[in-house]
Amino acid sequence: MKVAELVNHNYARLTANDQYVWQYVSNHRTEVVNMTLAELAKKSNVSKSSILRFTQKISFRGFSEFKYALKNEETTQSLEAAPVKKFGTIINATLDTLMTHDFSGTIRLMVRSRKVFLYGTGNLQRLMAQEMRRLFLADNVTLFVVEGVDEIKALTRTLTSEDLVFLISLHGESDNAISFAQSLRTNGIPFVSITSYIDNEIAKLANESIFVNTGEIEISENHTLEVADGFFLLASILFLRYCEFTNQK
Repeated sequence: MKVAELVNHNYARLTANDQYVWQYVSNHRTEVVNMTLAELAKKSNVSKSSILRFTQKISFRGFSEFKYALKNEETTQSLEAAPVKKFGTIINATLDTLMTHDFSGTIRLMVRSRKVFLYGTGNLQRLMAQEMRRLFLADNVTLFVVEGVDEIKALTRTLTSEDLVFLISLHGESDNAISFAQSLRTNGIPFVSITSYIDNEIAKLANESIFVNTGEIEISENHTLEVADGFFLLASILFLRYCEFTNQK
């Protein structure tokens, strides 16, 4: 149990003096984990024996064990808060960038196209393609998701300059994606690249390029999490911008 849970569990046994000690500790947890028993007694204006009795009533053998539990909780909370805070920073930066991006060129390509195709190079990118398809169906706009390399080969033979392709790649370095992009460019088929903030070949070849801010969060000593939620934010924002554009027409 956490210290606060132990206090609640044994609350019926606590005197008014015990409750005062806990109130002081809970309001000064960071300072208390670095205090001696004598320092805490002086700061909280109670005797050392009163503090010892309080810690024993809530199931600790003494002040040292009580302080150790508090310190562990503080360390755990600090480690848990840091990744969440960084996640928020990455998402906010991504949202700020996407909200100010000029999507008019991309939307004009979509509006004038006979068909719009979506190709994602990996699992995340394919999920984004599916999400874009789902969103645009709400406005009765059908987007066609290309499922794999074999479909790319068949599709390339039928595409024309009146079609549009969204090429979604996390880093823009996939051999299949680069080959596909080169083929589209060579055959005069317009396409929009969606990649992270990396200088990549796909973005250079595209008619329009949209960049999504990503970042890494250290979640343990040997593991990191790549935050790519911005791709899904982009899907929603692009759809809403499309609706704004077409409604104005």
